[in-house]
Amino acid sequence: MASNFAKLWIQRKLNEAAILRAKEEIFATGWALPCRVVAVSGSIVTVAFEVDSSPWTLPQITIPKAESNWIRMPTQIGDFGYTVPADVHLGQISGLGAGTPKITTSPANLSGLVFHPVSNKNAPPSDPNAAIVQGPNGAIIQTTAGTASSIITNTTGTTITYGSVTVVVNASGVTITASDVTVDAATTTINGTLTVTGSVTASDLVAGNISFNSHYHGGVTTGSGNTSGPA
Repeated sequence: MASNFAKLWIQRKLNEAAILRAKEEIFATGWALPCRVVAVSGSIVTVAFEVDSSPWTLPQITIPKAESNWIRMPTQIGDFGYTVPADVHLGQISGLGAGTPKITTSPANLSGLVFHPVSNKNAPPSDPNAAIVQGPNGAIIQTTAGTASSIITNTTGTTITYGSVTVVVNASGVTITASDVTVDAATTTINGTLTVTGSVTASDLVAGNISFNSHYHGGVTTGSGNTSGPA
């Protein structure tokens, strides 16, 4: 009976045709492959595949990053990741194409892909218990509605802004720009010289344990232009 299969050629050919057709469909589907960023344009990257594709040569492709408009990653040339395939073209939502994709039309195997970053053991976080936001030029946290509010940390310092109020911390020191500054503390210590441009309003001033309101001078003589120091 085993030899009869060779005589029934149509069964063998149908089976081979079915296997070949299945392979063609699998080959045409999107590929999740390791890749490396070779160019960056905003939220769009060009990647080169990090895979032995012989005998084929895979081209570099330009695809969107896997991120939202609200959290932007400072993706750099040389960053590693992999491609995530979609079931239809993404050009309409990524801005790399036009037209509403048909659900019945699958993209080619290197189309409809998204770049997803992958971490590396050679770049561990400085604190594994903390969320870390970093970039070559720092980070920006800002509002998109209401009173403008932002925190910008870069290579020149840190600037905190809310409306017209700003606090700048850099190599020169701390600069506060505001119409009113309130320090609410039981004790305030300043080590160094204090320079005040303008007036100082206080219920009392005490220097060297001498009160401005209750101190007195000795050696007061009528017609004398000098007195002793305060006591």
